Amino acid sequence: MNKDIHLNSIIVVCPMALTDEQMDRLHRVSSRLEFHVLPDVKREELSQSIHDSAEVVFGNGAFLYNAQQMPSLNWIQVTSAGVDRLQGQPIWNSDVAITTASGIHGVPIAERTMAMMLAFRAKLPELWHYKQQKQWPAAPKSMFANPGVRGSTLGIIGYGAIGGEIARQADALGMRVLGLNTDGTRRVLESYVEPGTGDPEMRIPEQMYARDDLTAMLAECDHVVALAPLTPATRHMIDAQAFASMKQTAYFYNFGRGPIVDETALVSALEQGDIAGAGLDVFEQEPLPADSPLWGMPNVIISPHVGGSRSDYTDRAIDVFAHNLQRYLDNEPLVNAVDRKRGY
Repeated sequence: MNKDIHLNSIIVVCPMALTDEQMDRLHRVSSRLEFHVLPDVKREELSQSIHDSAEVVFGNGAFLYNAQQMPSLNWIQVTSAGVDRLQGQPIWNSDVAITTASGIHGVPIAERTMAMMLAFRAKLPELWHYKQQKQWPAAPKSMFANPGVRGSTLGIIGYGAIGGEIARQADALGMRVLGLNTDGTRRVLESYVEPGTGDPEMRIPEQMYARDDLTAMLAECDHVVALAPLTPATRHMIDAQAFASMKQTAYFYNFGRGPIVDETALVSALEQGDIAGAGLDVFEQEPLPADSPLWGMPNVIISPHVGGSRSDYTDRAIDVFAHNLQRYLDNEPLVNAVDRKRGY
């Protein structure tokens, strides 16, 4: 571990592995930046000079929980979109700025959402069943007629960077899009948006709804995707009343956080036919217990919290970090800054 701290350098600690190419990209931001890449290091294992001089941390995990004890620390850039794991930790009650990697998850989550949506409409789960049975359907053309998604209505709960990319892809397929956020207003997103993606000015939705108008939006939708962060206000916001408001032919998708959905109410809605099916990436308890009824439901697609995963994930997180490093050096507001009062 390098214990030499150069005067006038900005010390950045990265408790995660980075490739030489990734480091080259970060070094190109400014010669003033001095990086200490220490994969899986614990805060208490840092040399005293690095511990006391570091201004910036780039990473995730337990290293961050008590990082406020680093006396020069000004800012933490996490590599995730959510920060619910930091809530309740000592760092949460400090004045250290926290920024997220929100915006890099839009493309993979949108593509997985659309894949599930198209799979349901094309009846791929049923086709898979027949394949497993090695059985040719008796009347395949009528049984597997594809109603498609064109002209159907998609409601997006938590319309931000990720929701905007889902909206962009849905709009390209001819879907009608409705959006919901806290107050129902359209605004230019201040969060990071991957170039060429998304809907940063919220122009695509035909109508925006406030959180209090959730059931009114749900009644309009053929497909509903939940993307809301987990906060006290959003816990179980999708409850029995919400599912009762949906069409019986509608499909529900959750790529936000598991506890924003009352899972017991979801299971009941699926069992009673209140909704047609669900595509789920997140759950109240993860891993999803083996005795969960969701596993055995033919109208449910399950993925193990991998919605935002992408093969170039760290590279895209570095896009956000490099962008914010330049803003930090220029004394400009950081993008994706966490509002602790809101919880995201």
